[in-house]
Amino acid sequence: MRVGILLLLLVGNLSGEEPLLATKPVRQIDFRDPVPYGLQPIAYGTGTLTDPVTLLNEQLIQQNRELKFDTEWGYLRDVLKQLQLPESSQLMVYSRTALNPRIINPDNPRVVYFNDDVYLGWVPGARSMELASIDPLRGTIFYELDLKASAKPRFVRSDRCLACHAGDSSLRVPGLLVRSFLTDDHGRPISGYSQISHDKPLEKRWGGWYVTGTHGDMLHLGNVFGRETIEEFRTNPALRANLTHVDQFFDTTKYLSPHSDLVAHLVLDHQVHAHNLITRVSMEYQLGLESDARQRLVRYLLFLDEAPLTATVKGTSGYQDWFTRQGKRDSQGRSLKDFDLKTRLFQYRLSYLIYTDGFQKMPAGARLRILKDIYEFLNADDSTLKADWDVEPQNFPLAERQVILQIVAETLDKLPEFWKTTAVSSK
Repeated sequence: MRVGILLLLLVGNLSGEEPLLATKPVRQIDFRDPVPYGLQPIAYGTGTLTDPVTLLNEQLIQQNRELKFDTEWGYLRDVLKQLQLPESSQLMVYSRTALNPRIINPDNPRVVYFNDDVYLGWVPGARSMELASIDPLRGTIFYELDLKASAKPRFVRSDRCLACHAGDSSLRVPGLLVRSFLTDDHGRPISGYSQISHDKPLEKRWGGWYVTGTHGDMLHLGNVFGRETIEEFRTNPALRANLTHVDQFFDTTKYLSPHSDLVAHLVLDHQVHAHNLITRVSMEYQLGLESDARQRLVRYLLFLDEAPLTATVKGTSGYQDWFTRQGKRDSQGRSLKDFDLKTRLFQYRLSYLIYTDGFQKMPAGARLRILKDIYEFLNADDSTLKADWDVEPQNFPLAERQVILQIVAETLDKLPEFWKTTAVSSK
């Protein structure tokens, strides 16, 4: 580990968030080094939290809200409603790589629901549901909610998830995991991948998950379990591909929805790794550390290494329509949440996560540097794209970059002055 002290120069107008010019001492570390997130000013275990689940919990305590219990679904449906988690985001995982491994299997998969800031896990027969909620300064915070009826239901913070959710696969910070493991008939992992992101080709994704949706001749590992089936899959990789329903494998009436939507899978794969990178950059900045995490995050937010789609993708649950409706739109009706789903995930390649509290409320200096890097990429000439970004200009055309500049200029809160001025002058 390098321990030299450098001076980091921040240049740009932060719109009142920080002075125009500031210096901050930085100690260089390797991206693989752990981050001491228990230290001040992060104080992961004791610091004040502002994530969505904490805010809902405070309202429950103050009796400004209540959770409704019903005999069929317990608190599940009302928690989804209160945290604005769409039922159409439901994804089914049967790999025993999470809490409650004794009851998770292909006949009784765990389901995950999510939006831009919160993830919820639930499995029939469990004593509690688990939640992961993004705090702008402290990253992913984990909770459990007892599923038995209670006069005062509360979300209880749980650190037992950190045994898995603070290791290499979550970038050595409290974070999220998407794994891909082929399993036996009981959901026990056999082989696969511990870290999935939008950079991974589809043929490596979704082992241990059910997948509903059509994807042409593209291949993936979903819906395949059991050693005999895996052997058949090796000679017939299209086995169980392009399924629009999975009720032939288990009783889907035990769940709110019979879907495990392909488009929702693609969004989750993008979002989880992005959240971990944002957390890593935020924590390094707060602690006066610096690896190449920021450069990795900027490339990731711009989808520069995204695995291409080679066929049209279509989901089954309506998630695509719900997600698109959430997008902030510019004066031309364009949004960073507009899908492509033919050659890539999104039509305009800059992540919608720049609108979330996890990004907007991260340390102002870190946020400015990321936006400045993105801005410079979007304005780069052809030679700079190739030399500094290893991007062929035809692979990220100027016309697309100009549209992204305009969408951000018209829709992003707390936009740095340099972006506003240039966007106006280029109209």
